[in-house]
Amino acid sequence: MDSLAPPTKRRKTSNEEGANEVISPIRSDIWFDDGSVILQAESTQFRVHRTMLARHSPVFRDIFDVPQPHDESLIEGCPIIRLSDSAEDIRLALIALYDGGSYHARRALPFPVVAALLRIGKKYKLKHLHDEAIIRLQSEFPSTLKEWEGLSPEYTHIVFQKGILFDIVNLATDCGVQSIFPAAYYLCVQDLEPLLSGEQRDDGTLARLPFSIQKACILGREKILIAQAEHTLRWLDDEEISDRCENPSACARACLEISRCIWKPMPDVSRGLEKWSDVKTDGLCRNCREDAKEIHQDGRQKMWEMLPSFFDLPDWEELKG
Repeated sequence: MDSLAPPTKRRKTSNEEGANEVISPIRSDIWFDDGSVILQAESTQFRVHRTMLARHSPVFRDIFDVPQPHDESLIEGCPIIRLSDSAEDIRLALIALYDGGSYHARRALPFPVVAALLRIGKKYKLKHLHDEAIIRLQSEFPSTLKEWEGLSPEYTHIVFQKGILFDIVNLATDCGVQSIFPAAYYLCVQDLEPLLSGEQRDDGTLARLPFSIQKACILGREKILIAQAEHTLRWLDDEEISDRCENPSACARACLEISRCIWKPMPDVSRGLEKWSDVKTDGLCRNCREDAKEIHQDGRQKMWEMLPSFFDLPDWEELKG
């Protein structure tokens, strides 16, 4: 309630303490009649099996080893373990724990599921849930150029939704999944408008990055533009791409036209990692095209190796470690 609202706007109650009335717990759809423990997240309760949780999670195992007070309230003979996580995260993680096969079989999982597996898996050391989330994130944002080349234009392991790129970056930041940062940041800088203003999700809320990441991306974008000119696109600035050039004047004109397409009206930051098969080389002779391809391929590899440094991130080995 707005503290500036006039007193007459405030709904009166017969008992002032009613404003602080405790919400009664809700029984979730995950409720096993033979369950031996009740997890409560927010106001939602889940009746599950102590042995199942203890088997997969050393954290829960330790929790269960702590003696419960004799006067602790029970529900249907089961102790209650209160958790600080969201009810939805716990629900999704329990579904994965009890029915994980259905998750593994699905090629793409909704982002909330991946987020829950990562958060709950990390916090409670549920390794297979955590690993499942990591694999999906790293499949979308790889750490090798070969894997990057094999990416589909569409998301394949996580269901696409508006704002998903920023949501994934924020999730990875919160959970310390650093290996996806270079590729994810690189995608973030492809379009400055949403990077600066955020992107509206389907539900009307705004997905956006914190200022520190926005700043790293914007500064990194400038470094990428300089580096791609020095490496991947270096062949465009050579007086002669090849000493075997068949028509120097025609190839020089072709390079000038290709440069205009890349740098005007706005510099294209995607060219540094562009596949050679996507590069327009109209007007170049066969020999210049061959030598340009070699320069381009070497430059792409160099750009990939440098990618973390553009955003002031640790090198690839440290990120993957």
